Amino acid sequence: MRYFEDFEVGESADSEEWYELREDEIIAFCERWDPLPFHVDPQFAARTPVGKLFTSAVHTVAIAIRLGHQMNKEPVATEIGLGWDDVRFSNPARVGDRLRLHGEIIEARASKSRPTVGVIGSRLRLTNQDGAEVISFKTAALIRRRPE
Repeated sequence: MRYFEDFEVGESADSEEWYELREDEIIAFCERWDPLPFHVDPQFAARTPVGKLFTSAVHTVAIAIRLGHQMNKEPVATEIGLGWDDVRFSNPARVGDRLRLHGEIIEARASKSRPTVGVIGSRLRLTNQDGAEVISFKTAALIRRRPE
């Protein structure tokens, strides 16, 4: 188990896995959660400035979260997520794109009101196979301190 004390500001990692966006997955996700024509109709999407089917921003966030969990080599003693800040959708994630996550610890502070936990802040950046940023955001979570 990885506890609050095991995190250091400045440490970073990349997901080992690349996530490839398939047309059937984009359509299935977006038909349910964000059914705009350029997310569910390849012919419509071909006529947009993007030029081909692209997925919802919500879908790209879900992919980033999945890749983030896979970056943890061992379970993390997370109590609860505290929120996201500075969410930016820089470029669309298109059918055929391969996505990879980069994470960096930007904050680690012990809680003054709850001595059994600390706050870990991270900056996450999802990029495509060309290195272009798709999304970026900051996260914060309460992580348990190592039991004595």
